[in-house]
Amino acid sequence: MLPVNRMVRAFKEGRPSFGTYMRTPSEKMVEMLGFAGLDFVRIDMNAGFFNLEKLESMIRTAHAVGVTPAVRVEKNDPFQIQAALGMGALHIIIPEVGSASEVEAAVKAAKLAPIGDRHAGPSSFVGGYGSVSSKEYRDWAMENVTLSVQVEKISGVESIDEIVKVKGLDMVQSGRGTLSADYKVGSQYDPIVIDAEAKVIAAGKAAGKMTSVQYYPLKDQQQIPWIREFIKKGVSCICLGTDIDIVDVFRRLLRDLNA
Repeated sequence: MLPVNRMVRAFKEGRPSFGTYMRTPSEKMVEMLGFAGLDFVRIDMNAGFFNLEKLESMIRTAHAVGVTPAVRVEKNDPFQIQAALGMGALHIIIPEVGSASEVEAAVKAAKLAPIGDRHAGPSSFVGGYGSVSSKEYRDWAMENVTLSVQVEKISGVESIDEIVKVKGLDMVQSGRGTLSADYKVGSQYDPIVIDAEAKVIAAGKAAGKMTSVQYYPLKDQQQIPWIREFIKKGVSCICLGTDIDIVDVFRRLLRDLNA
């Protein structure tokens, strides 16, 4: 049976989906996050250290426990995009996007014709090695294989209205850390960065795209009300920091117990 992209399903049902970035190269961590009830895991090749064999194994584990596997590739590279999709990823995230032409290149690599140039069929892992028909696989892929871009450059914020018009783009999100460096401010929570994030999200919503933000409630519990506000505003995909943020929970616990 072809897997369902839980982010897409939640979006269609008008509710948010929740997940986290994974920087730990561990199938067991994928299992635990899946059993925690998350909708997706973002395996992070941009900030983590994963070889292709480990990446494939983590994607398969995600499918086994029913959590949607997303992959943030290291860069906007057709080989990385198509390799991750060939392994069974259902969602690709392109970092550091600054123009509509970059989005068009990613769509070309990630999407089947006539939208893109990707060649794929049911003789793959997600297609059950030919257990479904070509039409069934194609219809499924058109809905469940999705592409997101992180608008992490000033030029991207300034051209966001053109970016969201690109056919084949499914989701937009900001990247406050990289944006803060581009704006040359000291914090990802600087007002200029927060305003840029709001502009990106507003443009994505207006274009009917899925939208996503990332905050860190395990690091800072005061961010939980912020997340609730984004949910009220209709942001469709909430990334709850990273898997390694669990360290901060134990730091907080030890600090409280030793007080």
